[in-house]
Amino acid sequence: MPRATKERSLSFHEKVHRALYETDYRSFFITNDALAILTIVSVVALILDTVPAFADYNHIFTTIEFSSVAVFTIEYLARIIAAKGNRLGYIFSFFGLIDLLSIVPTYLGFTNFTFLKTARILRILRLLRMTHIVKISHIQHIKETDASHHRTLYGQAMLIYFSAVLSSIIIFGTLLYITESGQAAAATIPLGMVWAAKTIMGGLSQHMPATVNGDLVVIVARFTGLALFGLLISLLGDSMKKLLFGDPQIESPIIQKPKPAKKKKVTRRHQVKKE
Repeated sequence: MPRATKERSLSFHEKVHRALYETDYRSFFITNDALAILTIVSVVALILDTVPAFADYNHIFTTIEFSSVAVFTIEYLARIIAAKGNRLGYIFSFFGLIDLLSIVPTYLGFTNFTFLKTARILRILRLLRMTHIVKISHIQHIKETDASHHRTLYGQAMLIYFSAVLSSIIIFGTLLYITESGQAAAATIPLGMVWAAKTIMGGLSQHMPATVNGDLVVIVARFTGLALFGLLISLLGDSMKKLLFGDPQIESPIIQKPKPAKKKKVTRRHQVKKE
């Protein structure tokens, strides 16, 4: 049966499962890329919404927010329905909770609580899952003797690393915006991100937190920066090792000459039998 005919015969549940979970199909990558773009657009809108200079565009940011939340809600419900026999596993998984936290604050944020509004920024973590899944799909199709596949895998690892750095800067910048909103250095999320970037990258900031919660955010951001720096050293060290000494997985194996077969020793007993 042709593949196109087979796909038309699939049920709606199976099509949704392929689009959300199975990395072997084109529909998965289309869905993954579309959700990644929507995630980036919604996060940028949330960040710019805190800048007074963009107050005239609040109606655009609101439209983006409710449109993206509607799509994320449909995606969340679809993932629960399409999870074959493991629905609770998805709901209580790390990314399942991130998906939930990406939409719940919007439904609860009709009030004026700043925390509820800014908690939506956690949806940036969705990008980590998307880049991680792409890396897994490359691992599944990698050939041990293909150097180009290994370079692609290294590029995916670096993409995940920079996504983690960007996510950390955005999250800690938002937390500083919440805890240090009285300071000019954290009056908006972009300013908080600059403060967080200096802290994560190991630089000395000119501003000091004025609250205990702000101190805790800076301390955790500093430790996160150290962890990310250690991860970068590991990635670069592995890359330099392969560059200098080569990768044994992609080098052609040495063809060994077959050893000559050992001659069987003829014992005295065998000689007597022959005679």
